[in-house]
Amino acid sequence: MKKQLISLIVLFAFGKVFAQDDAQFTQFYANKLYYNPAATGYSDKLIGSAAYRMQWAGSPSVNAKDRPSYMLFNAAQYIDDYRSGVGVSIYNARQHVQNTFQVKAAYAYHLQLNEDAFLSMGLNVGLMSKGVKNGLAQNGNPISETFTMSDLGFGLEFYMQEFQVGVSTQHIPAILGAKEEREHTHFYYYGTYFHVIDEDWIVIPSVVFRNSSFITNVDLSARVSYQNMYQLGVAWRRDAISVLIGLTIQETFSLGYSFDIHNSSLAAYRAGNRQSLRPSHEIMLTYRHQLLNRDSGGYGSW
Repeated sequence: MKKQLISLIVLFAFGKVFAQDDAQFTQFYANKLYYNPAATGYSDKLIGSAAYRMQWAGSPSVNAKDRPSYMLFNAAQYIDDYRSGVGVSIYNARQHVQNTFQVKAAYAYHLQLNEDAFLSMGLNVGLMSKGVKNGLAQNGNPISETFTMSDLGFGLEFYMQEFQVGVSTQHIPAILGAKEEREHTHFYYYGTYFHVIDEDWIVIPSVVFRNSSFITNVDLSARVSYQNMYQLGVAWRRDAISVLIGLTIQETFSLGYSFDIHNSSLAAYRAGNRQSLRPSHEIMLTYRHQLLNRDSGGYGSW
């Protein structure tokens, strides 16, 4: 009966609109390609990254198989002859009985405004598949509904060596897929500043504003980088606080980790419910390889 009730609630909540927010990766700065195609090719190196996020880890009230989990792969390369970047994102999410799979290709043109200022304009096109699986209807019959729809996004990013600001929109209504199967359009606005203290230390404050027709959130973070090898930071958004750590090896490999505590579970813990903590873990691996040379531009990814 409990499984039947959960399945009915999920179907009512999603319907054919699938009103689910994009995954909120805490390490937004390392996954910008997924949110803004204008970030494609920001570096002169081939960059590939993989991220995994697991929510509500250790919660006694949620089965391990029912905990939301997200996987994301990004790859991008800048092509100097065309002042362009090309990339691809592959995303998979599991949220109880709902599964989401998405693949999209991205292109960005980088316009040089002066010696050290650039404006990039990006477009991504792809397909998204969403479905409700392994649920039980009221009569006990399995439920399995899957919808495939086209997915379109556009973005702008202005950047210099010291800072970057960007704006993008994702899930723009396109051609493939009926109107009732659409994903809600999302908007992202962000800014990051690289404050160089000396040759060893850099302080990196940033802000991300996320908005859709049914959710709004603001991410604030501050990170410290030492010798471009070790990173430590903290982040806050309306529903969670986070600690971030990172390690870069020979400018080739980077490993990032974030630990999130949801504000509601923290409040319950302080009130005496010692089993209420529901942390989320996020792991990020990035690989960089020099394939092509770039005359100028670009900025740090961390």
